[in-house]
Formats: sequence, C-alpha cells, structure tokens
Amino acid sequence: MFARINEFLDKYVLPWPVRFLTFRFIILATIALLIPLIAFADRQTFVLLVNSYLNTMSVAVSSIVLLYATISEVRQQKIAEMQEQRAEEDHAHVTEMHTAMLQALANQHEEIEDLKELISEMRGLKYMRKAALSKADLHALHPRGAARFRASDSKDRMAEANAAGDTFVQAVRDGIGTDDDDDKSS
Repeated sequence: MFARINEFLDKYVLPWPVRFLTFRFIILATIALLIPLIAFADRQTFVLLVNSYLNTMSVAVSSIVLLYATISEVRQQKIAEMQEQRAEEDHAHVTEMHTAMLQALANQHEEIEDLKELISEMRGLKYMRKAALSKADLHALHPRGAARFRASDSKDRMAEANAAGDTFVQAVRDGIGTDDDDDKSS
C-alpha cells in the first residue's frame, strides 16, 4: 500500500513543487526579496511576510533535496546489490567454464593416450601411459590466495578497513591537541 502511495506521489504530486522551486524566475524572485527585506526593515508586517515566505521556501527546498537524496541512495543501493549479484553469477559461470574446460582437456588427454596405446599395440610395441596433468587449484591462483574464498572474508576485510580508519582518526585526533603543532605554526 505504501509503495503505491509513494509511486503516486512520485509520479503526480512531487514533480510540481520541484518544477515550481527550480523555475529560474522563482529562484531569482526569491533572491530578489532579500533586498527589500533589508531596505524596508522598519515595516514589520512586510518583513514578517517576506521572512515567512523565505522560511517556507527554505523548508520546501530542504525537504525536496532530502527526499531526492534518499531516493538516490536507495537506487544506488539497489544498483550495488544487482552488481554484486551479477559479479557472483559471473564468478560462478567462469568457474563452471573453467571446470568444464579442465574436464575436456582431461578427456582429450585420455583419448590421445588411448590412441597412442592402440597405435603402439598395432606396431607390436609396449606403451607407457602418461599421467594426466593435475588440475590447477583455482583458490591458489587468486592474488589473495585461498583466504579470498572463506565465508567470512568480506566481514574480516571490512573489520580491518574499519580498524585502519579508526587508527587514522585517532592519530589525527591525537595530533590536533598536541602543543607541538602550536609551536610549529608560530
């Protein structure tokens, strides 16, 4: 129900105040009202009227900016989630393709070995089969190694980043209050 109300407001109601408040003439008129506000400071009714208008416009603009910032943040979050999901799907696809390629190579190796053995038997020779190549460890190939594939990897990395940020902030805070900084600036 709230989604439908929000959709209705976004489509039919909210664009009108945005169009009104972003109309260049309204912006110039609002700015121009500051001059008579100063010039006619002794007329209390006029000052209160203009001040009320300016306060109302300020609240309206602030509310609209906050609303659109919130909408933008939600959209950016959805985009980030979709990109993360796509990256996971692409990773799974590449891993499956790699596994299929390794399996095809192993099958080819076996077939070639079978052919070599068959040709050797036809010539009356004994053939020693060569062992198949070992499969590459995908986890070891990653620049960060197998640690990248732990379930808690992202949480661990975020904790490390936050700890590093906190250390930096603490160093800055410690540096701001020292007397050495005051001596250097003098």
